Amino acid sequence: MMDDLCDRVKQTARQAGADLVGIASIDRFDHAPPEVHPRSIFSHTQSVIAVGCRMVRGALKTAEEGLYWGAYNCDSYQYINEVLAPHLLRRIVLLLEDQGYTAVPIHNPFHPHTGRPVHPGATSPDGIISLRVIGCAAGLGELGVSKLFLTPQFGPRQRMYAVLTDAVLPADPLLTEPVCDECGACVRACPAGAMESERSVEVLIGDRVFSHGPLDIAKCTHVHQGWNPAYSPFLEPDSSRENPPSYYRFLERRFRHQSICVARGCVRACLDHLEKIGRLEYTFRTPMIEGKQWVLPEFED
Repeated sequence: MMDDLCDRVKQTARQAGADLVGIASIDRFDHAPPEVHPRSIFSHTQSVIAVGCRMVRGALKTAEEGLYWGAYNCDSYQYINEVLAPHLLRRIVLLLEDQGYTAVPIHNPFHPHTGRPVHPGATSPDGIISLRVIGCAAGLGELGVSKLFLTPQFGPRQRMYAVLTDAVLPADPLLTEPVCDECGACVRACPAGAMESERSVEVLIGDRVFSHGPLDIAKCTHVHQGWNPAYSPFLEPDSSRENPPSYYRFLERRFRHQSICVARGCVRACLDHLEKIGRLEYTFRTPMIEGKQWVLPEFED
C-alpha cells in the first residue's frame, strides 16, 4: 500500500512540474542538530519528500555571454520559488491529505529562527532545514565542493524543495556514484573568492558522510548582488546600496531578487566542466563557456 502511495507521490510531483523527486526516511536525520532537524518544523515527520526543479540553462548562458540577466532573475528565482514550487508542493500535500496524512510544504527561501520558542525545549520559529542536505538524504545527489547540491541529471542546475509528512514512505537509496570530480573549477571561477577547495565541512546522513568546502556568505552576497564593478555592467560611478542602479531597482521591484553574478563559479563553471567531461545525463549543442569568462574591459589583466 505504501509503495503505491510512494509511486503516486512521485507521479504527482512530476506531473506538476518537478524534474526530480526522492524520499528520505526520518532516521537519516538522526545526526542532525535539533535546530535543523525536520522535526523542528513538523514534530510528527516520518518521511521527507525532496523535490527538485531545474533552472533554465539558457538563463545561465545569456549571463555567461554578458548579454541578458532578466531570464535568470525571473525564471531561476521568482518563477521557480514563488510560482512553480508552491504549486507542485501543494499538489503533493493535497494527495497525502486525501489519504489521511498530514504534510507540510517547505518552500525556499527561509527567514529562520527569528521568533522565541513557544514552550520549553522547542526550537525558535521559523524552523529551517537544509534543502541541499534533504536532497542528499533522498538519494537525488551529493554536495559539491561549493556547497551546492549536484545531481547526475543537471549538476548544480536545480533548486530544491521538500514536503514533510507523517506517512511512512519507502526511502530511496543514497547516491553511490559521485558527480563532482574535485576539479576545483567552482573555486577558481568564483569572482568573490568565497569558496575553499578543502572539504572541511561534513554532514552525516545515515552511515554516509557528505562534505563541502567552507563558504564565506558575506563575500558571496557582495558579488552575487552586483557590487563588484568588475563583474557588473550596471554599476555607475555614483552607485551605492543607498543609490542603486536603475536595473537593480527594476529587478527588486519586478522579480523580488537581484542576482548579477549569476553563479559564475559555483554553477556556470561547474556545469561547464561536468558537461564537457560527459558527467551529466543532459547534453547540449552549445557549450556553457566558450573561451575565457568575461570581465569588464577596464578590469582586465
